[in-house]
Amino acid sequence: MILASISISATVYSETEERQVYSFTQGGLVIEIESPIQAWPEDRLNVTIKVKAVAEIHIDFINATISCLTENLTETSITYIDFVKDFDFSSGQTYEQHYEVVVPKDALSGLIYGKFRYSWYIKGDIPTYVDNVHTFQITFIQNKAYEDLRQAYDSLNSFCNDLQANYTSLEANHTDLQQKYQELASNQIAQNNSTGLMYLFVITTAIFVVTTILLLIKRPKTTTW
Repeated sequence: MILASISISATVYSETEERQVYSFTQGGLVIEIESPIQAWPEDRLNVTIKVKAVAEIHIDFINATISCLTENLTETSITYIDFVKDFDFSSGQTYEQHYEVVVPKDALSGLIYGKFRYSWYIKGDIPTYVDNVHTFQITFIQNKAYEDLRQAYDSLNSFCNDLQANYTSLEANHTDLQQKYQELASNQIAQNNSTGLMYLFVITTAIFVVTTILLLIKRPKTTTW
């Protein structure tokens, strides 16, 4: 029985694309698949497959089928890869190939995955044969409809926050203007009261003067003997 070891690690491929490396070891051969961590429908993915022998190996064949789920949960084959066949590897020798995988337009959110089918044997007095199928992950497909809705929500939420900030500012301005209006109204009332008192004083004084004059005019004259 031959055991396989599997590992997944992330690496930065460029400033805009984060990539991951999925690897497993089986029967004297290390296989690595490097691909983007995430993608969108209709994206073109750059996928690299690399093998390294850790023993003297003869490979009959290694091929892979890459698939995803599409509408109605249908398993759809995207790409078939005939990686290598009838090839002798010496210990420490490596071999890699690069492929472009196009994500279907109707791909559902979830994993793009692949299935390796392979057959090889480790050379020796008694050859050890490896013949198996191995499933591996390629990338995660984002949900475009959900992301569009989320972006629309974020935009509306930002707009709502701006409106709330504007409303708060306008409310503060209104309160300030209302206080100034009340101060002006109070000053106007006080001014009106002062003016009224002044008019009342003038009228009263005028009446007093007129009354005094009339009294002086009507006062009886006195006779001097």
